[in-house]
Amino acid sequence: MNLGKCRGFFLRYSETFDTYLRSIFSTRHYLYKVLNRHILGFLLLFLTLPFITKADKLGKAFNALNVYNYFEAKALFEKSFKKNKVPAAFGLAQIYFRADNPFHQLDSAYNFILLAEKSYGSLTEKQKLNYKKYQCDYLQIVDLQRNVSSAFFTLAIKENTELAYAKFVEKHPWSMELFTAIHRRDSIAYNEAQALNSSVAFQHFLDKYPESTFFNEAQHTFFLLQYKEFTKSNTLSAFLEFQKKCPANPFVELADDRIYEISALQYDLKSLHAFIKTFPKNRNVGDAWSKIYQLYMIDDSPVRYESFMKEYPEFPYMNDIQEDIEYSKRALLPFKEGSLLGLMDYSGKVVIEPMYESIGLFKDGVAYASKNGKYGYINKGNKPKIDFMYDDASDFEAGRAVVALNGKMGMIDKVGTKIFPCVFEDLGTVAEGLAYGQKDSLYGYYDRNGGLRISEKYEEAYTFFNKLAKVQVNGSQGYIDAFGTYIVPPFYPQMEFFTDSLLVFENEDEFVGLINRKGDIILAPEFGEIGQLKFKRSLVIRDELIGYINEKGQQVILPKFEMYPNYQSKGSFNNGKAIVKSSGKFGVIDEFGKWVLLPVFHELGESADCMSFSRGKLWGFVDKKGNEFIKPEYEFAQSFKNGVAIAEKLTLSGVVNLKNQVVVPFNFTSIDHISDSLLLVSSGSKFGIYDIAGKLLVPVNYQQIRILDKDLLILNLSSEIHYFYIPERRIIKKDE
Repeated sequence: MNLGKCRGFFLRYSETFDTYLRSIFSTRHYLYKVLNRHILGFLLLFLTLPFITKADKLGKAFNALNVYNYFEAKALFEKSFKKNKVPAAFGLAQIYFRADNPFHQLDSAYNFILLAEKSYGSLTEKQKLNYKKYQCDYLQIVDLQRNVSSAFFTLAIKENTELAYAKFVEKHPWSMELFTAIHRRDSIAYNEAQALNSSVAFQHFLDKYPESTFFNEAQHTFFLLQYKEFTKSNTLSAFLEFQKKCPANPFVELADDRIYEISALQYDLKSLHAFIKTFPKNRNVGDAWSKIYQLYMIDDSPVRYESFMKEYPEFPYMNDIQEDIEYSKRALLPFKEGSLLGLMDYSGKVVIEPMYESIGLFKDGVAYASKNGKYGYINKGNKPKIDFMYDDASDFEAGRAVVALNGKMGMIDKVGTKIFPCVFEDLGTVAEGLAYGQKDSLYGYYDRNGGLRISEKYEEAYTFFNKLAKVQVNGSQGYIDAFGTYIVPPFYPQMEFFTDSLLVFENEDEFVGLINRKGDIILAPEFGEIGQLKFKRSLVIRDELIGYINEKGQQVILPKFEMYPNYQSKGSFNNGKAIVKSSGKFGVIDEFGKWVLLPVFHELGESADCMSFSRGKLWGFVDKKGNEFIKPEYEFAQSFKNGVAIAEKLTLSGVVNLKNQVVVPFNFTSIDHISDSLLLVSSGSKFGIYDIAGKLLVPVNYQQIRILDKDLLILNLSSEIHYFYIPERRIIKKDE
């Protein structure tokens, strides 16, 4: 074909070509102009015309869709819908989904793509293969379906209501945003229940969303609110009604406790016994019997035991009484022989031969002991009361002991019943009826019978004291009551009570101030330190200067005194006086900042009526008026305490009295007060005990001496354990 023929052919079909291009490329007029000017247009026409003329409606529809001719594509898809439902619905869904045409409508896009997805499974393999040439297969349909759902999720976010997310969850279960929508829906509903703060609101939430991630927390709150609503009158009848109507509520056990407290309010023999008779199924009946026993047994005489058994024949622990009678007169102490421990009485007589690797002191009639690497509990007759099965064990406190097994902690009662199974990473002792516990990463609180009382939601938790416990959440500390209600919300990284109503807090810049329980700032955080309140005064540090505030947080003595070693102890008020440093010299002020002793001293000891001082290299003593009554002659001296003072001469320590007479010779490397009347002396690595009258009570040959309790000091030798019995001022050791 020559150029003339081509030109003739082109002219003959120019009208047809023009009509065709306008219908196919309605939004691409510039192509038409180019093709009329270049031979490329001719070639395109030549190659395409046979295909287009033979294409069916469906093919034309997808071709029109591909060049954005939405009017023709929509019309062709609708005509093809009856015979080709899946691809036609897929095409219409695309038109309605796209926002660049007047047909954009998400609801229609949703309906058509849902129809395409549901109908695809009924296609034959031949139909699926045929439709695939239009890029209409199941993966493409699902992809569009998810995109449509994403668009609906964007609308739900804009509305941001429980209803909007609920509708989305219901209509788009396949969406990639499903779990996010569920969480947002549940979060809004949960917050609304919290705002209403009623058991009805939380019950409604639980009924609607039983699979919610908030379910456990909502259920706990529901039970707590239900308990509080039923028992708000705090009467016996209210707690009984609660137990009757809400038997599935875990707080029925707490109601048991409150019934016990109300019924046996005075914890006297009469009310406790009446409680047992009236509420025999209450979980505190055993505790009531124990209290009756403890109250009745004002002494451990045989006559008293006999009288108790006669008056309370129904007492359920008669066997324990028989053992108590047998062992009541035994006071036992551990002793060491080789690598093993046994028990002796206060005369040194062996009662239990050495057979244990470790052994504790008797509390509640039992003591922990270890044998072959395992811990159990024995009574004073060396009878195992709890089997040797634990990796570690602690003393019993209020009928409960913490034990460890396989790296986990638990709690048992006196008969070995597992109140808490050994599943805890950390477990505190029961205090004020509750113990903190950590199973995984978070802490909660449990009652003495193992029931979860405050859900596990704290990063750190502490023991209850004065009906409050400190907890930590999101790096901030607060205080809760026994119900988990914040008495002081978690405002700051560090908080400690200053008074009953004020707290010391530390901000992120590590400055401290005072807040009240509501979090209102009483004293701005501009201090480096706020000390303990003593004698209605607390030492504060600002700009490395010492001042003082009162119990209300008011500045009574501005920071103007210099810091010095031991300022925390010496600078705190004692009997209305504090030691301060000014212009490099030490003096004493009263609670209003007035000088009691002018700052003329190089050093001062602890605040006392008879105080040690130094004006140069040597130390002496002054009375409370500043009069020297012992001239400086010591290399160092402590202030007088109980009529004696510890001093140093020629680098050795001794003790003098108010007349400067030597009470304890200057022969020791160190001397310290171990009690009001006893002095711990050391000569190198050996220790002994003097009294303040200068009498040697314990020879200076022990490797360690420490306080065991108010009546006993424990004296350690390398291979032996002795004791010093303070009331009788004698050493107890095993008879040879």
